[in-house]
Amino acid sequence: MCRWLAYHGPEVRMSTLLHDPEHSLLDQSKHATQSSWVVNGDGVGMGWYASDPDPGQYRETRAAWNDENVKSLSRQVRSGLFLAHVRAVTRGTVSRTNTHPFLMGDWLFQHNGDIGGFDRMRRRLDERITDPWYQCRQGQTDSETMFALALSLGLQDDPPGAIRGMIQTILELRLDLNIADPFLMTIMTTGGDALWGARFAAGGDAPSMYYARGLAIRNSDGSTAALAENATVVVSEPLDQGGHDWAEVPVGSLLHVGDAGVQIESLGI
Repeated sequence: MCRWLAYHGPEVRMSTLLHDPEHSLLDQSKHATQSSWVVNGDGVGMGWYASDPDPGQYRETRAAWNDENVKSLSRQVRSGLFLAHVRAVTRGTVSRTNTHPFLMGDWLFQHNGDIGGFDRMRRRLDERITDPWYQCRQGQTDSETMFALALSLGLQDDPPGAIRGMIQTILELRLDLNIADPFLMTIMTTGGDALWGARFAAGGDAPSMYYARGLAIRNSDGSTAALAENATVVVSEPLDQGGHDWAEVPVGSLLHVGDAGVQIESLGI
């Protein structure tokens, strides 16, 4: 399983979360503690919004700890809204086009988990993807398919409805095709304003997902980075050992992070 993070708040250097913490995302690429995959070395990616309304994107197939560009870029880029991901392959080859976060239009998307039986349902999922999103897809992963499907279901205008519709579509096809393999997911997506995420599982245990607001993060050098009170971080696993500062997102939940704070509600599925 992959590891990822998302940030919403006042501008910070991306290295504040990707590189500096004692259990940073780059550290998790080698030493994940809440995943069956300890090493996530099949690629690294970042997507961010800054002065331009179109997001920036960097993706590479090298392991995060062996990619000097990640450290350099994350120290230079300041953003108030960004996603980052380290990959362990479950679907698709190791390639840039299969590396998260994915970009379609001005939206970013990343996923941790697996659609069990994806190869059996892929053609029928493709039939639900509308133009222009079908043409935007570049890779072979279940993750990018989920993204294109959500956009086809109205992600830009109704993120909660599109995320629920995407999950329900996959569940319906699992039932129709008699697929028993687990469907596991945590996702995060944004169009440049708010963060929208979800944690869900059918037939297995959901991947881990946490959030914290106004966090003081312990760094690997022993210092502490104090984020603003209105800064929110969402992660696959905590960036330090101060577990009391992190709240677990319940399984079956939809998460929204905006200027008003964090709202969590049941997916109702």
